[in-house]
Amino acid sequence: QAFCCSSPILASYRFAHTYLQLQQKGTFRLSLVVSTMKDKAIEGPHTVIAGTYDGALVGFRSDSGEQIFGYNVHTGCVKATHCSKAGRLASGGTDQAVRLFDLAQGIEIGDLQEHEDNVVCVEFWRSTTLVTGGADGQICVWRCGDWELLLKFKAHKSSLSSIAIHPSGRMMATIGRDRSIRLWDLTRGTSAAVVPCEEAYEDLFWSPSGSHLGGLATSAVSITDISGGGTPMTFVDPASSSLMKVPMNAAIFLRQSEVLVGDGKGLLRVFGVDAKKKCIKEVCRLEDDSNRIRIKAIARPAEGQEVEAGSHLPFVVGTTSGRVELWHFTAPGTSSTAAAASQFKRLRVVETGCRLTTLALWPGLAKVAKLAGEDDEDEELFEEGEEEEENEEDPEVEEEEEVEEPQAAAQPNKRRRK
Repeated sequence: QAFCCSSPILASYRFAHTYLQLQQKGTFRLSLVVSTMKDKAIEGPHTVIAGTYDGALVGFRSDSGEQIFGYNVHTGCVKATHCSKAGRLASGGTDQAVRLFDLAQGIEIGDLQEHEDNVVCVEFWRSTTLVTGGADGQICVWRCGDWELLLKFKAHKSSLSSIAIHPSGRMMATIGRDRSIRLWDLTRGTSAAVVPCEEAYEDLFWSPSGSHLGGLATSAVSITDISGGGTPMTFVDPASSSLMKVPMNAAIFLRQSEVLVGDGKGLLRVFGVDAKKKCIKEVCRLEDDSNRIRIKAIARPAEGQEVEAGSHLPFVVGTTSGRVELWHFTAPGTSSTAAAASQFKRLRVVETGCRLTTLALWPGLAKVAKLAGEDDEDEELFEEGEEEEENEEDPEVEEEEEVEEPQAAAQPNKRRRK
């Protein structure tokens, strides 16, 4: 249900409702094909969220590949998704809307209708701030407590390509089609620096510690040591100069100075910084698979800590054909040792059959209701409603209910309270 208020910021915001009510918007069940490797699963249950070209969000378990939810939330393509550590999920699409969900509680929070063009970037900083960006270059900064619009400013003259919030929450880097990287003071919404770029970067991302800023173009990957003077180091793919160009499409930081990159041929390569030569070089390649074609997205848990020696990092890889791979990376014994292919293990492959556009990974299990007809919860709710109607007609039952009232108040029905 919608409500009206005097504030133009909150005029389009809608109260939360359970996932059961999302059936009215078109939920669906996919025929997922799950392939499990020798290793069992990522430590603990994770939820993988995939956005699709048709405007849908699909969620499934990392330990079994079982679908948790699937429903249409946008009238156009899903352009961006991001999930905070607390389980809040935001998605932006070509319908100019930002959709908000709470995976931990199993509810849809509402909509944010402030952008006048496609929403191409969404990113949380912890559980307090959400930053959204549009194809018109506009940036909106929202307070998550009451979803008040704190800041709105023009970041680029052309469309935004990517935003990256520094782990401290005080600074943000943006890249646009105008081939310029801009650093912003998020507390004031003012520009702190403008860096022209030779390459047309499509993605920006910070290392977990915030000491390095990574950039990805279709033919190059760069790593900038912010704490060490801010000199960028760039690796240009030799294949980009050939007639059959293979674009680099997605990347994440594995460790402080190592980046995992996926390209248009389905290759997964790890690039690291050579401190002596002050350059970037290819460290290793992950296991190849002929069924893995055109990688579209790579995601790791948000707000992750720096991967220490011997610790583990889960991440997911998605292709345009709907294939999702769950991987596990074990960091070397020392931070100076480069990653090797043997330290990566593919745990599971899920064939969704959807045209994937974005991925997000939450280190928890989403609390959502199953589809109608597959769970007894709907029948229980209907039975409770029928019992209430019968109680209204039967005065003897009403007297019994009055006697039992203190006990019912001590044990509220959580499903009905939602």
